[in-house]
Amino acid sequence: MLEALSSQTALTHSGTDLFALAERRLQWLEARQSVLAGNVANANTPGYVSKDVSPFSGVLQDQMTMAMVQTEPGHMAGPGDTARARKTTGGTSSIDGNEVRLEDELGKIADTNDQQRFATTVYTRYMGLFSTALGTSS
Repeated sequence: MLEALSSQTALTHSGTDLFALAERRLQWLEARQSVLAGNVANANTPGYVSKDVSPFSGVLQDQMTMAMVQTEPGHMAGPGDTARARKTTGGTSSIDGNEVRLEDELGKIADTNDQQRFATTVYTRYMGLFSTALGTSS
């Protein structure tokens, strides 16, 4: 699902399409909720390792025209630096090898829910601006 999101080109000739970006963000949040729900559902499955989706910035990677690079050894590395890869597990497992920590998963679910609420609020307000500009607001 996320591969399809990253392969979509939703930019217009001006370089921005807020509605397409909001749609892609909500699709990414939906995919993340599904993965996190799977982690919670498998909290008692022996040997299960928790999963997460790649960050949303990775979904937009095809849309980026510039990339930060480290030009000098003393400079900070850019976001593509593989040494700073995101770890998805806490490194601790139960006796049966399960690495799901419910506290972490519930925190991620709450964060995803907040992001989803924020995205829908921004979208609703943006649509309200259009209605006002067109004189069709109620």
